[in-house]
Amino acid sequence: ESLTQAATTTFPARSEWPFAPRHAAMSMTQNPPAAAAFGLDAANVAKDAGVGAEPNTEMVVMDGSMGRWCIMKGVPQDDFLWAGRSIVDERHHPIVVEAHMEYIQAGAKTITTNNYVVQPNYYRRAFPGDWEARIRKDLATAAKLAVEARARCNAQSSVRILGCLPPISETHRPDLFEEFIDREGEERCIEYYRTAAKILLDGGVDAILGETMNGTREAQLVVDAVRDLPAPLLISINGALRSVDLRPQPWLAPQVAEWAFSVKASGAKLEMLGFNCAAPEHLMEALKAVEASGWTQRLRAAGVKLGVWANCGEREQFEDQKGWDVRTAGPLRVRAELRDSGFVDWCHRFTSAGATFCGGCCGSTPNEIRRLTESLKYGPCEGESPTKRHCGGGAQSP
Repeated sequence: ESLTQAATTTFPARSEWPFAPRHAAMSMTQNPPAAAAFGLDAANVAKDAGVGAEPNTEMVVMDGSMGRWCIMKGVPQDDFLWAGRSIVDERHHPIVVEAHMEYIQAGAKTITTNNYVVQPNYYRRAFPGDWEARIRKDLATAAKLAVEARARCNAQSSVRILGCLPPISETHRPDLFEEFIDREGEERCIEYYRTAAKILLDGGVDAILGETMNGTREAQLVVDAVRDLPAPLLISINGALRSVDLRPQPWLAPQVAEWAFSVKASGAKLEMLGFNCAAPEHLMEALKAVEASGWTQRLRAAGVKLGVWANCGEREQFEDQKGWDVRTAGPLRVRAELRDSGFVDWCHRFTSAGATFCGGCCGSTPNEIRRLTESLKYGPCEGESPTKRHCGGGAQSP
């Protein structure tokens, strides 16, 4: 399907999308499938997986926040779309290209298309008359701008572009996701994700990233949507693993890892399982739980690496505050200890706990990514901890 065809495809009528569950993905309030379902002995998973082996020391540096960085560079914040004007309004496209380029120049080996807010829930509110057509147009634009940025950096052979498939209703809100899926039906959501993925791939992205999913049920929709598409898949779950009543439950990460293992075993082109957009403390708890349960080594042996990118904002704004709503979120306040070297230190701790992919989420900037890249280039400074590898200076993040 060409980009033009994908951009003009009409969604089927509502009556064609009956609610019909197609998979056994679990929400964070359900019990995980037994390890025996995958041919495993649950009592020996940790032993067989080699828990306690040398930690993974490889790191693939990802980019950082695009939305907040674009706002800091001059894109006006929108009540319905947050930083979405960077894509909707052509006047701001140069800012998007420049932001992508800054992350590439900082050393990022992956950049993610800037379409996190391009999804049905937001667009229905912002553009009730033509939201479907606008989504298709803006998805194609997001891919185009990322491809342009990479080309201008002459980084076609060294940087991968990840096409973003965001939460279909709202971030940090598994309760609203459940309401949305019950109202719209799984088939309709799968068809939306499939159409979006095709547009992004036709636009030149290298892989698909299901980002900040509210749980494995939402992530399974992405898996089902892209299963037959010719592209690798990366999936990242909101690292707090919030329940439907919005309680953080990062200790349930082994359930997510088990789900990812089953997805890979089913033939999906899954190459990364990530945890993102949560406080680093919750992300570390999730990684340690996965490692202790034996799933880190199991996934790695199956060809699935772990990834982490932390939310650098003050926790009460996004994690401890119930009822997250993009319309009332306000400007993000960055935690002082997660700027600059503090961010880098956490990234190395994540790597020591088994992560391979590491970057930044809300509140991070190209400065943090540059410092992270430099920390991999230089050895540890004398007298410093192994995680504090870069002695150099550099501008302080705003």
